[in-house]
Amino acid sequence: MSKRELGSEDSHRQAAPEGLPDPRSLAPKLAGLSPADRFRRLDSTPSGLSSGEVRARRERDGWNDPVAPAARHRLVPLLRNFTHTLALLLWFAAGLALAARIYELAFAVVAVIAVNGVFAAAQEYRAEQVVEGLMRRVAVRSRVLRDGTWQVLPARDLVRGDVVALAAGDIVPADGVLVEGDEVTLDLSMITGETVPVGRTPEVAPAEPEAHVSEVPAIAPAGAAVVTGSATALVWATGPTSTLGQIASLVESVQRGESTLERQVRALSWTTAVIAVLTGTGTLALATAFTDTSFVSALTFATGVIVALVPEGMLPTLSVALAIGARRMAERGAAVRRLAAVEIVGSATVICTDKTGTLTENVLSVLGVDGVDGQAVRASTRAGLAAGLCNNARIEGDGRFTGDPIDVALAEWMRVGGVDLEALRARSPRLSETPFDAHLRLMTTTHLVDGHATEFIKGAPEAVLATLETEPTPALRAALDAAAEAGERVLLLASRPEGSPAHIEGLVRFFDPPRHEVPGAIAACRAAGIGVVMLTGDHPATARFVASQVGLEGDGGLPVIEGATLDRMGDQAVMRVLRGNAIFARIHPEQKLRIVRLLRQSGAVVVVTGDGINDAPALRAADVGVAMGRRGTEVAKQAADIVLADDNFATLVAAIEEGRSLKRNIRRFVSYVFTSNVAEVMPFLCYVFLQVPLPLAVIQALAIDVGTDLAPALALGAEPPAAATMQSPPELPGRPLMTRRLATRTFLVFGLIEAALGLAAYLAFYAHAGWRPFADLDDLLVHEASTLTFLGIVGGQVGCLFAQRDGSLRRRLSFRSNRLLGIGLASELLLAPVLVYVPGLNQTFQMAPVPPPWLLAIPVCAIAFLGFDLLRRSIEGRAEEG
Repeated sequence: MSKRELGSEDSHRQAAPEGLPDPRSLAPKLAGLSPADRFRRLDSTPSGLSSGEVRARRERDGWNDPVAPAARHRLVPLLRNFTHTLALLLWFAAGLALAARIYELAFAVVAVIAVNGVFAAAQEYRAEQVVEGLMRRVAVRSRVLRDGTWQVLPARDLVRGDVVALAAGDIVPADGVLVEGDEVTLDLSMITGETVPVGRTPEVAPAEPEAHVSEVPAIAPAGAAVVTGSATALVWATGPTSTLGQIASLVESVQRGESTLERQVRALSWTTAVIAVLTGTGTLALATAFTDTSFVSALTFATGVIVALVPEGMLPTLSVALAIGARRMAERGAAVRRLAAVEIVGSATVICTDKTGTLTENVLSVLGVDGVDGQAVRASTRAGLAAGLCNNARIEGDGRFTGDPIDVALAEWMRVGGVDLEALRARSPRLSETPFDAHLRLMTTTHLVDGHATEFIKGAPEAVLATLETEPTPALRAALDAAAEAGERVLLLASRPEGSPAHIEGLVRFFDPPRHEVPGAIAACRAAGIGVVMLTGDHPATARFVASQVGLEGDGGLPVIEGATLDRMGDQAVMRVLRGNAIFARIHPEQKLRIVRLLRQSGAVVVVTGDGINDAPALRAADVGVAMGRRGTEVAKQAADIVLADDNFATLVAAIEEGRSLKRNIRRFVSYVFTSNVAEVMPFLCYVFLQVPLPLAVIQALAIDVGTDLAPALALGAEPPAAATMQSPPELPGRPLMTRRLATRTFLVFGLIEAALGLAAYLAFYAHAGWRPFADLDDLLVHEASTLTFLGIVGGQVGCLFAQRDGSLRRRLSFRSNRLLGIGLASELLLAPVLVYVPGLNQTFQMAPVPPPWLLAIPVCAIAFLGFDLLRRSIEGRAEEG
């Protein structure tokens, strides 16, 4: 799609606010007016708008958000937490309790639903606040003139008619028309994909009525970067009607489906619901058919079976685990905008990454300057004279250079070479200038040097040589070839004293060095089975050199596919290239989108990085879109799921590691929660079919699920990444959350061990009271005995907490790597005796204050559980060795 189509496609264009002209037609008209008439046309003044006028215009036009924020209805997400599958199952159980006239149980179940729903909603709100805070950190800010005073405000505060100041390095915050300007050039690559800066002027310059804003000389489109010069601009379009808004509407048309985790949780919830209802129904049918239990009693315990099989704490724990993952990623420089992306990024199989600023530093530095004889020259020579004078870099008060990156790099080279740039310019005043021309690809300035006018020329080697009508020397040609092979950018310096022939002064070699963290991150991706695809608009030689420097090529070289070649390739041929790491150069945004779609169609989980407006559709089309926080446009950030605060590829790999760790942690606490569910349902089955006093009350099962279990489960969700997290290939997207191996360990090993420990504690109390095997159990001691069942299950869960961790026994018992585990364990060990001994509370939960020595059931059962787990690990280890 062309840039004109991106900016003007009728099917996606936002309507202008009532009473305002179409933004597309306004830009050429403004360009044809004088600066004074531009103020009158936009109802503004050179001293800016008043505060009252700003409020009125914002009320009419809205905020300067390229994508209008979705209306927030706090009630909708809150209600969603009360109507998901597991919540509906609990509502059903509460209804059964009401039907059986067990009002206390019905109230308890409803209370559990309420606590879970509010807790999950609170976690989601906290996660939103964290994301909003992080997005504020990377938001564009601008200098605005209001009430006659310059202020620094967020770009979203701007309204039509605002006066804004632009300087080199700034991002244009809204569509503006220049009213003042000095040597202004803009980088429009974020909009058009073209990397060469273009000049802008406040002069009257009528344009074609259908001209795109990027083609109108007086217009500074939102999202462009100011490369050189300074300007004052008058805002003429904001929000959805701006250039960014027009393109952002394309992004909104790309829809995403459910994430892998969302599908897995939904499937697990439905499976659990079906099992719970079938088990409860079977218990009711068998109890009424084969025992003397009344229908009401059977209904009561069928309700208990359903409640016991519902993992009430799973979804709140999941919300907290995602929030913890988002916070950890934020601490490592990755702001998560979509909470589900925390897990999805951990399943990545392919990363499609930019080169500039992501794999490299995005800071040009001068590697050296070669003379016509191929020898290095110093800054004190005439080459330095040309580099310092044909240069618009500005020296700020703190000594920093600002302006065009090439000019800044040359100025830094001069400073390192011991040349005082200010003194040099003072000795050789500038007489005239021909600013850099994107078509001629050179810049010229004329200075008074030693009393004589001298013209200095700086530009692309072929352009300078053509201007001088000369051929390169053999040494210079060899230097050019070597620079191209090394992936370096080059610039030729020349001088032409008045009345004398021109001289080539030197060939400047620039390089954007790779980030020092990237080779290790690429190696980590290789070890983790993650493919890396470089997509860059740069020269193929540059792409190949950077790939070799960061280790992307591996042991053998990779072919570099150019955009023109890609267009001629069929989908199957492209997919053959994408089977491993790949390098694409001279790539346009539409080609990037094609690659992303092909990868996703092949079943890959794709992470895409981008910073430009035209990157936004690819970001949205990917499984996880990653925008650059420093240089990325607001549209790219809005389309992305994750924003990298430092634009660093290594930060993205760190986010993948956190995502993988999160998936392992989710499986840990899911296993932990379902283990206690098995232990809770067994007492009900014993009561119904063995005709023993009820070993565990329904309210006691709830006390475990949303009481003693909750904090330890949350702690398991905070386990840090293990050393081997990035040493295995990505798991298949279709792999269920509860795998067959995990289900076997959870239900048939951990669950049955814990159920046996709980019932053992129950029988131990009766045995202490004089009961012997095969004798009837005394109903008078049921509350004390069920309290021991509760304590036995709690002890089993303490052992299960440590059994869910990785590593040696010493590491599993240590809290050093996860201090939340100690807090969770302490809360469990404190809550259990509180429920047993606090008057009133123990009656609510049908506990009896047993003698304190019986509390030893907790550590005894915990140690027993760990012993069984050690035996299991030993058996599994021998089986794997065999």
